[in-house]
Amino acid sequence: MHADPPQTRDFTALESLEAAFAWWREAGVDADFTDEAGGWLAEPKPENAVAAPPPPAPPPIQRRTPLQRALDPSKDAGGGIDRASLPASLEKFREWWMSEPSLASGALDRRVPPRGVAGAKLMLLLPQPFDDDAKGLLTGDAGGFAGAMLAAMGIAEHEAYFASALPASMAMPDWRELATTGLDEVTRTHISLAAPQRVVLFGRAQLALFDIPPEAARDPLSLECGDRSFALLAAPDLRNLAHSAARREHFWNRWLDWTR
Repeated sequence: MHADPPQTRDFTALESLEAAFAWWREAGVDADFTDEAGGWLAEPKPENAVAAPPPPAPPPIQRRTPLQRALDPSKDAGGGIDRASLPASLEKFREWWMSEPSLASGALDRRVPPRGVAGAKLMLLLPQPFDDDAKGLLTGDAGGFAGAMLAAMGIAEHEAYFASALPASMAMPDWRELATTGLDEVTRTHISLAAPQRVVLFGRAQLALFDIPPEAARDPLSLECGDRSFALLAAPDLRNLAHSAARREHFWNRWLDWTR
């Protein structure tokens, strides 16, 4: 007795296609993908549509050279410092320092005045006041270190002049850019009016204010201020000195060589 052959079903082409779709859906593929992007949500364009003209190119940015800004700083945002308005006496300069709008942006009550007398043995020139100098320049934490340094130099505090290139704290000042606004002339005028015997500049970055290259800071300098020149020694930032014994030793040896 022979077994009947297995029954086979003759699938139509439609059923085969539906079975294939079902298999792919079970595999998690339920969308159609192509390599070319299509705007599925965009309204279809009529066949006779005219392409819109491209948007106009933005106007080129007119950048002024440092020389142009120095010659005419009033065209820049914030304006510039009127060199002709610089005071001719140290007393008037201090008043101008605390009130001149073009000298610095921000509230006037954030400004810190210089302190000391004209003809001091040493001017300490900082880049800007410290955040805790509420009672005057170098009256915060850094003032203790500055006082100890002056004592080691044999200079009493009343024999020193405390100054800064900026009247108020500024985040990451660009000294070359500030020079084009007239701050270089302001600082030279300040030094000339204070007329110290020597100047120690703390924070070598501000040498760019006087167009002095960093490599020149290794040796003592002569800074021209008006019709006079002043002996200047560039040093690291005051707080960097306070936190680094190696920097203090190097600075002290340079100071001894300079004043010997």
